[in-house]
Amino acid sequence: MRNTLGRGSRLTTVLLAGALAGSALATVTGTASAASGAAAPDTAAAAVVPSGPGVELSAASFTQMTVDDVGRRVWIAGDRVYPDGSRDGELVGLLYGGAGPAVASAHMAAPLSGVAVEPDGSKVYVGQSDHIASYSHSSGYLNPLDPIPAPADDCGRELVHTGGRLFFTSRPAASPDGCADGLGSVDVAASAEGGTAGVVMYSGTRLHLEGGPGGLLVTAPERWSPTDDPDLGIYRVTDGADGNLLEFLGERRFGDDGTGQGMDFRDADFSADGSVLAVADGERGTVLLSGKDARFLENHYAPLPEGVAPTAVAFSPDGKWFAQGGAASGDAADLTLAFADPSVERQPLRISFEDEAAGQRVVPRGMEFSGDGQQLFVVTSDQEGSRFWLHTIQTREALAPSRIVDVTHGPAVAGEPFRVTGRLDLDGPAPTEAPRITVQRLNGPEFTELPPVPVTEDGTFVVEDVLPDRVGDVHYVLGYAGDEVHHLSEYWLVVDTVEASSTVPRGGR
Repeated sequence: MRNTLGRGSRLTTVLLAGALAGSALATVTGTASAASGAAAPDTAAAAVVPSGPGVELSAASFTQMTVDDVGRRVWIAGDRVYPDGSRDGELVGLLYGGAGPAVASAHMAAPLSGVAVEPDGSKVYVGQSDHIASYSHSSGYLNPLDPIPAPADDCGRELVHTGGRLFFTSRPAASPDGCADGLGSVDVAASAEGGTAGVVMYSGTRLHLEGGPGGLLVTAPERWSPTDDPDLGIYRVTDGADGNLLEFLGERRFGDDGTGQGMDFRDADFSADGSVLAVADGERGTVLLSGKDARFLENHYAPLPEGVAPTAVAFSPDGKWFAQGGAASGDAADLTLAFADPSVERQPLRISFEDEAAGQRVVPRGMEFSGDGQQLFVVTSDQEGSRFWLHTIQTREALAPSRIVDVTHGPAVAGEPFRVTGRLDLDGPAPTEAPRITVQRLNGPEFTELPPVPVTEDGTFVVEDVLPDRVGDVHYVLGYAGDEVHHLSEYWLVVDTVEASSTVPRGGR
């Protein structure tokens, strides 16, 4: 339901770009435009918004993605297939704001799998079958560095940089069907500070890795049959002073005492503070675990629509957003974007990818947020998994709408006091802070910022000013900067001022 600040008819507003601080947010190629389709929270179900076109990737496979917040790049690793049937590994970094060319890329031998980046953005790592390739990165240019030794891998590596160390999986196989057999390992690369390289643990099944804040690391085995019940492990990276690089925090099997269906892992991600681990499970949807000891937590998030196969989960590093991705059919939502705080009663934003230029599903492990939480990067594919697109979702589209309505004004006499009244109409939950309306006056080339005015409990506000001492148009830009749950809004009021009367009263007074 709408909050106590009131409800009213929508009036047309004219947006003045940049008039409000924070109103000009970066637009990225491939953005899904969703503001007009966001559902009000008092509807029975959230509306599904069709995505905009994505940026088609040149790679014919997708293995892993990561976001470099310093270099402002989305790094994606996969293989590229050429018309003659040959292929090579391709590392691509797409710019989403920053310096350097729009695309940074490197080509190497196929197969290529897994990607990780140093926290300072200076180095990018990508997995090859017999080593880890590394590159220095500066302003969109990649320069090869010495390769990092690694055991053989024939099943596709995963790389994670957490706790100041680079971890990666290794798994040899005699044939493509042999990845469920044999012995694999999680390995760690040497560090610049002298940390030694080597095997951290062994595994009889294929492992997936996920890093988290404060040096958290997840190992998630891939089940080899529906009756298998693999155990997910949570660790914390230490300085290794006691001989153990990883501190064990907890493990979790998803089956009921080993008798139910085990974990069918698709993706995992930690909340910003590391207290919650979300797991996308092929059987159960999103499962929440404690990041401290892996115990089950109650899930208060709106699930993916019925029938949508879960593929990806992501928390934003700023702690504000939580996204769930899936593979849907028809116009059903493939993506659900909600507030990370489940106590915020706001219907999530739901987006459907169903277009020749958008893909049909979110790929497994295909979602990452920018560090500031303002953008969600989503990789989608066609049904065959041979074409891939990168979408950039502006998370502000999931905020509840706000409107400045019922704006009226009194007499507009040049040089005289002037009064404007209006109302701020907010959808969704109550505002997180007392709203204020910013006021800016444009009088020809002159620009004046007036003191902000408070909004009362019923949403009304009053602006009082003295008009410039000239006849003509005066523009007022009324603005609401938004808050943690509400979108910003602006209203442009054009006032035609008239000249004051010069009539002298009888009697000479």
